[in-house]
Amino acid sequence: MDNLLASVDSQTVLVISAIVVAFLLLRLLLRILSGAGGLLLTIIAIVLGLQYLFGISPAQLWQEMLHLPQELLRLVESVQLPGS
Repeated sequence: MDNLLASVDSQTVLVISAIVVAFLLLRLLLRILSGAGGLLLTIIAIVLGLQYLFGISPAQLWQEMLHLPQELLRLVESVQLPGS
């Protein structure tokens, strides 16, 4: 057994291991993308629709999304409950 381990080149084992891990990661990525494909296409359609129909750039949309929590908090604070 020691002869077998001594005769194996560690660089070859490293390269083969890297190829196997890269292949498995690629398969994982493809599974994730295929599962989320419909959602991804919906997001792309919304962004492109906003850009071409209304002239809203993705950067403007992103900035609005960043300010969304503050806007929602302000909306909740401004709502008057009946009987208050």
